[in-house]
Amino acid sequence: MATTVVEKGQPGSLSRFKDSFLLHKLHSLSGVFPIGFFMIFHLVANSYSLRGEAEFNTVVKVIGYFPFVTLIEMGVIFLPILFHAIYGLFIAAEMQGPGGNMAHYGYTRNWFYWLQRVTGVIALFYICYHVYTTTGQRWMYEWTVADGKEQGFRAIAYEAMAWRFVGIGYTLFYVIGVGAACFHLANGLFNFCIRWGITIGKEAQKISAYVWSFVGVALAIIGLWTAINFHMLGLNYKLPSGEVVNLQQKYDSLDALVKDTALAPAAPIPGAKPTPAEEGAAPAAGTTTEPTTPATTP
Repeated sequence: MATTVVEKGQPGSLSRFKDSFLLHKLHSLSGVFPIGFFMIFHLVANSYSLRGEAEFNTVVKVIGYFPFVTLIEMGVIFLPILFHAIYGLFIAAEMQGPGGNMAHYGYTRNWFYWLQRVTGVIALFYICYHVYTTTGQRWMYEWTVADGKEQGFRAIAYEAMAWRFVGIGYTLFYVIGVGAACFHLANGLFNFCIRWGITIGKEAQKISAYVWSFVGVALAIIGLWTAINFHMLGLNYKLPSGEVVNLQQKYDSLDALVKDTALAPAAPIPGAKPTPAEEGAAPAAGTTTEPTTPATTP
């Protein structure tokens, strides 16, 4: 029976880190569910910005109206990402550098092995920044402001996202971060299918490679298209008055943008409690209201 000798520089060889079979399985699984599913959902939700302001804001508001949304964000999204990231950093630290495995074996899968770890690190830095500038700022308004729920929604609504993407640095970082995450997910799904015994033979793995490559490219296109759309919107944003402005020239901070408009346009959500502003709003054109006194009979 053949044996494998693990030498210094290979995964699991350093004394500070022992690659556990169980933890590695869980690391692989967490990359698919819930992290992979959430990433696909998140990119598709963001793509509603291509439909328009009300459509994007409606999606954002529906997600924000989930019961126990904060607990869901912490338990189903952030904690799995934290575990996947920390364990992934230990795995990446074991990767052979210059003069190691990559210098002697230039196989395609070897390069993918290297790229999987590099893109994982890039994606981690991007996710931390992205969460801080979106969900983190939403929480700040929700927890510290009197009308925090609505202002928190404003902080991640259509106009606020377009404001962020005006900066070319933010846009490029988004494109690089999403591109790295899409490669990491697609290649990770390919590896997951092998690790979990779904694709065993060469032909099955070849088909799997094509399928997940297509998924990765499709998700990257969605992310790129969304970023360019928000960037162009932020540069030439049409206000309700009809005036076209550069959002970062009009608002010098996100706080100024959030406080300028009380409500962001969005479709009504069935079952949602209306805000005080919505309760006092005049009825839409073409609608009728019930009389306050009963009609008299002839």
